[in-house]
Amino acid sequence: MRHTLLSLVPLLLATACADAAAPAPADSPAIIPAFASADGGGAQVTTQQQVIEETYVLDRPGVLACVGEPINITARTKIVLQQVVIPGDRFHGTFQMTEQGSSGVGMDTGLPYRFVQSQSESVRIEGGLPYTGNAIFDRRVISQGSAPNFHLHNVFHFTINANGELVVDRNEISRVCR
Repeated sequence: MRHTLLSLVPLLLATACADAAAPAPADSPAIIPAFASADGGGAQVTTQQQVIEETYVLDRPGVLACVGEPINITARTKIVLQQVVIPGDRFHGTFQMTEQGSSGVGMDTGLPYRFVQSQSESVRIEGGLPYTGNAIFDRRVISQGSAPNFHLHNVFHFTINANGELVVDRNEISRVCR
């Protein structure tokens, strides 16, 4: 999970790339006077959003141990990336992913599943180091039959100090099979 969040920093610092097959992102740059600098410039906020559709096989060990078979997932999620660049080398970025109607089919049994996921990440940089990041992941595979459900919840927080050292590294994971 650390790599996911750490890899988000460059993503947030750059403009998110739109998938050629996906709808064009809705950009809404704006200047926020409340964050005005001494030279009169304000923070620029850029928001991009798009709906992503992808198909893949969910065959992670935790899921397999719970539901007993790989699941062919058709995922549909909405992704919203927001960047706030503030004069004086300050940056705040957020990434939100929300469910838009995903489903799956068991590859051995043909059993239908609902797949529900959400993800929220944030990075805050105030003039370089130190910086902090937070991420919350929630994934649910919900059986539409007799197989148990699977739920993964992960909360991650990190802080990198002024020397570039990782000084806070919390990663709380819960996996439930019901």
